[in-house]
Amino acid sequence: MRRTTNRWISLTILLAIACMGILGGCAGSKQASRVPGQNMGINPYRVNTGYLLRHAIDRGTLRIGTERDYPPFSYIGIGGRLTGFDVEIAQEVARHMELKAEFIETDWKSLLPGLTEGKYDAVFNEIEDRHDRRALYDFSVAYLSTSPVLLTSSDKDAIHSFEDIRGKTIGVNPIGNYANIADKYDADIKPVKYIHDAASQLVDGKLDAVITDQFSVTNLIQQFPDMAVKTVEISSAVYEVSAAFVKGNPDLVAAVDNALATMQEDGSYLAIWNKYFGDSPLSYKGILDRKNQ
Repeated sequence: MRRTTNRWISLTILLAIACMGILGGCAGSKQASRVPGQNMGINPYRVNTGYLLRHAIDRGTLRIGTERDYPPFSYIGIGGRLTGFDVEIAQEVARHMELKAEFIETDWKSLLPGLTEGKYDAVFNEIEDRHDRRALYDFSVAYLSTSPVLLTSSDKDAIHSFEDIRGKTIGVNPIGNYANIADKYDADIKPVKYIHDAASQLVDGKLDAVITDQFSVTNLIQQFPDMAVKTVEISSAVYEVSAAFVKGNPDLVAAVDNALATMQEDGSYLAIWNKYFGDSPLSYKGILDRKNQ
């Protein structure tokens, strides 16, 4: 009798444990299937991901890495507020995902390593989608397509192309590929971090030319239309700027891609674009790949 009673007790305990496991599994599956909204187009039965999107939904925030020191894309504006083209794009992406953007500021060299360290979910900071980076990172569709340009003083005619900068003093941002371009043409490189400072030195005759991003120049002329500088050549190289993610989170990448596409359709992308770059003929509108044009 005692042996039978013990057997029933053991069976009851096992059944209780099994039920707890089933219920726990069901609860976990329900939580994992949460999506930002009906318009996001994400498969509710996601599997084999890093769960960054699920954790973002649970927190209600999308954690975004940014440099904060690269105007007009990410910088501290009036009143000490973080702003810039990439910052506002990231904020709008988060809003379309029904999340709040939470910015985590760091230096340029730490931006991508911060993804693998789990400090944030994505980086929006003029990150170029390059083949050598794809071993560790995934990228969204491009939200900006840009090229290096050669800038000179309006009253100087000695430089007409990149070929003419050999032996000349060329201002470049120390971050990015611009120094490599100047080095390719055997120029004397002078690091200048901010485009306004570089343009001022150009006008003052301290620099012979500047190599920079074409939309940094567009923004500069929009803010200072009387700045006596001119673009003499646009490189044929095209840089695709995308949001970056640590590998293993395809649902998060898909959600951001969908948000960017929706922003293009509803006009919110273009509103941010016009704020920073205006509506000139050179303005790049929409999320397009100019390489295929």
